This record gives sequence, C-alpha cells and structure tokens, in this order.
Amino acid sequence: MKWWRCKNPFFRKITYSRETKTLFIYNFGCNWACLICTYRIKDPCSEEGCERIPLEKILSIIKEYAENNRINQVKFLGGEPLINPDVPRIAKFARTLNLKVGIGHTNLSIMPPLEAESAVVSIKAINEELHKIYTGGFSNKQVLHNFEKCYQRGILLKTNTVFVPEFVDKDEIERIAEFVASVDERIPFHIIGYIPIPEFPWRRPTRDEILDVARIAKKYLQNVTWSLLTLKTIKYPSIRVL
Repeated sequence: MKWWRCKNPFFRKITYSRETKTLFIYNFGCNWACLICTYRIKDPCSEEGCERIPLEKILSIIKEYAENNRINQVKFLGGEPLINPDVPRIAKFARTLNLKVGIGHTNLSIMPPLEAESAVVSIKAINEELHKIYTGGFSNKQVLHNFEKCYQRGILLKTNTVFVPEFVDKDEIERIAEFVASVDERIPFHIIGYIPIPEFPWRRPTRDEILDVARIAKKYLQNVTWSLLTLKTIKYPSIRVL
C-alpha cells in the first residue's frame, strides 16, 4: 500500500500519553506525494502493521478513557489526517465528552472540522512552482488561504517546515516566516532539518546552517525553534493502545 494519493484512508493506530492526557489517532494515507516525506524511507506499516480500526471501536476507546478521566484531549495524526472522512464525526463525539480536539499535524489542504481547537501546520513552500515540485503537483493557494481562515476562526496554530539546503533553502524559509508573521508574529514556527531520502540529491543541513536559518526566521517571528534529528532519534512519547 502506498501512503500518498490514498483514495481509501483509514485509522490504523491509537496511542496514549499519560503525561499530556491525550489519545492520538493515526490515519493511513495522504493526498499529496511529497518528495522528502520520511515515509519513503521508513514505512510504519512494515513494522507495526496497518489494520483498519473500525469507527465504533475508536469511539468506544475515547469514551472509556474520558469516563475514567485518563484524557482531556484527542489529536489526529497521519499521513494527512484531514482526508479521513470520519475525522469530523470523531471530533464531534469527543466534544460531547468535553474533550479538546487537535490536529497533530496537517498540510492544511483541507479545513479542520469546526470542533478542532488547535492545529500544527506544515507549510512546505511559499513559491508555488517549488510547492508543486515538492508535493507532486499541488498548489499552495488553498493551504495559505486555509491558514488565514483557521486563524480567523480562533484555532490555535503552530507551524513547521523542513529546511532542505538547495531545495527549500534559507530564502524560502524566510518567505515562509514572513507569511506566518503576516498572520500573527506570535505563531510558533519550528524548523526541521531534512533527513535525506536515498533516491533524491539533497543533503542534510549542518547545525550552523540551521542556526543561521533560525536567526533569519526570528527577524519576523517571536517563537522560533529547530531540530536536527535522524530516524533513530525521532521519539514518540506515547504508548500504543490499539
């Protein structure tokens, strides 16, 4: 099964964080085909399996954890979680239990459900031609429009982008930071150092390069962070429920 341009998305995994009292619901599939997606290197399904979790089972787990006061929020992850048609129903159900609803990461090509209170948005590029090359032919116009619309709706936004020397380079990171600041300079912005994909020519940035890019972004934004990880050092601090 391929993750990208998936026509039949489904929920494949649920994890729980006791520290943040959060249930994370993982979608299989994405509507884009990003060249630098780490799923091209390491497909979680090859290690974890990808069995479809029925909607009623998900609702049952949410209810159980909420009634036992083990969670105060539900977050959706992916792939691209917003392509899953069951997200709005689950979000609405979670709100009836007085749980917060967040989108753990999204390309924001689709608007979140009305119940969503937060979203972490990955902005690939501002230059439209670059964005199309990056994503497999998709425009960023709807993404940028949705970003402003989410802010106007009152959704708590965080952003990130992947810094790829000689592809999504420092000039493009500066454009992204400038765009985010045009919406609100207080929106947090995280710069992710590129993890090389074997079949593509771009290299991993150095620590000095990512520090330089972070300094540029800080000209526009109040809260800029960065990371320079490998597949081995990426950690997901939650335990699997299903």
